[in-house]
Amino acid sequence: MRQVKHRTPTGRPHRVAELLRERLALILLFKCADPRLKEVTLTEVKMSPDLRQAKVFYVARENLDRDQVQIALSKAQGFIKAEVARENLFRLMPEISFIPDPGLDRAARLEELLKEAGVATDSSGKDHS
Repeated sequence: MRQVKHRTPTGRPHRVAELLRERLALILLFKCADPRLKEVTLTEVKMSPDLRQAKVFYVARENLDRDQVQIALSKAQGFIKAEVARENLFRLMPEISFIPDPGLDRAARLEELLKEAGVATDSSGKDHS
């Protein structure tokens, strides 16, 4: 019986994702005219194994309307892609999609449920009940 060698992941999608996250953050902060985009924090970028798709997860400051931030990102997407393309990071430009990061919402909801249940926590998340 012939043994099949499995390719070990090289970590390239992860490295490319981290580089893209840094570049996108700089573009949002310094090159986009819309002030709402300066209030966005990019939490993670997930690249497909073939580097053709990038899911960009973000959170907006609490005082901003999330729908307005999503609209601003959608409007600026062409400009953002053009800026990334200008930096020649990719042989083929990935399709970039901006997605609100659900992780912080889950954490806030969990904290709310714990408060309702009467469990006291400090800022480090340690239980004091």
